[in-house]
Amino acid sequence: MKLNFERTHAVVIVTSCARVDGSNARAFERALCEIVQEGDRALVVDFELLKYISSAGLRAILLTAKNLGKRSVGFSLCEIEPHVRKLFAIGVDEVVPIYRTRQEAVASFST
Repeated sequence: MKLNFERTHAVVIVTSCARVDGSNARAFERALCEIVQEGDRALVVDFELLKYISSAGLRAILLTAKNLGKRSVGFSLCEIEPHVRKLFAIGVDEVVPIYRTRQEAVASFST
């Protein structure tokens, strides 16, 4: 799975693919955790392109949050379309902060 990413002030910003489901959820989770390097303070996943996420995809988000938490790396999501965001309201939004814009998400990790 190829994800586009950039670093700004030790925050990694990843632009996700259009679908995260059972066919790619494990690769998605693995890629997110591997992108974060020593010295990175946080990971922001920009879901602007996301059109569909399954329960396997939501699980991948929660496992990524757990893994990054163990490494003391912040984690947040942003730019989720309203019809997709409803799926995050089953409890994911209580574990992982969700911001309206990429700028808000990155700013939340400012020191």
